[in-house]
Amino acid sequence: MTTFQSRPPGMPPMQPVPPRPAKQRNVLGIIALVCAVVGFVFSCIPGALIVGWVLLPIAFVLGLVGLFLSGKTKGTSIAAVIISIVGTVVAAAVFAFVVADAFDDAFNGSGDVSVSGQGNENVMNALDSGVGEAGDSKELGSRENPAAIGQTLSNDDWDVTVNSFNPNASAEIAAENPFNEPPEPGFQYAIANVTFTYKGEGSEHVSSYPVAFVAEDGNVTRDFDRSVVTPDMLMGEVYAGGSATGNVALHIQEGKPGVLRIELGYFGDEVFVAVP
Repeated sequence: MTTFQSRPPGMPPMQPVPPRPAKQRNVLGIIALVCAVVGFVFSCIPGALIVGWVLLPIAFVLGLVGLFLSGKTKGTSIAAVIISIVGTVVAAAVFAFVVADAFDDAFNGSGDVSVSGQGNENVMNALDSGVGEAGDSKELGSRENPAAIGQTLSNDDWDVTVNSFNPNASAEIAAENPFNEPPEPGFQYAIANVTFTYKGEGSEHVSSYPVAFVAEDGNVTRDFDRSVVTPDMLMGEVYAGGSATGNVALHIQEGKPGVLRIELGYFGDEVFVAVP
């Protein structure tokens, strides 16, 4: 038989347990979540990365603060922290891609080089009949398959044409300035006449792009290796659409055939032209 003990005399009646108060909206978490979402979106846009880099850390800090607010909901703060972390990773990846692309543009020239126009027929006849033709297995404009004098070499920023090449111009160099050093024994001065036409942004100095002579044995002579006063020297600053034509002097070995090498970018876009 079950017995029930009555409440001892004098004990107050039991009070009902009050319901737990509902958690309040976490305004700070909502602000953090908005900053995180907007920052994530901007972190995916290469041109607006800076906005993402500013908003994502703010969202992360606000989200952490929102997690420790008592009596507030935590969902928005947790979401803000997660999105800000993921957004930072995405922003870093986009930034790395932008830097790599800029690095590639800087060190590999300004786009593919193309060769157009008809070469000087007299020079082409004096050289290999295949000079200046695209049918060779090697790319036209390469050292193995050079372009011809008179053809235009183009990339995104420049159109360049070698107009003529005089392999024995020592007398012209001597006549231009009596203080010019004579060529060393076994060497002679050559003069290449070149036209540069600029198509890029801002302005450029045509003398910033070296012209060199690459002999068959692989030795390279650059225009600045031996400075002399040259008749109608190639120089000048040009803006888009501007052209400069002038002569470049090269100190080359006698009787050593080779090709001209022209750089159409600071770190790339080398093209070669066959010369007599």
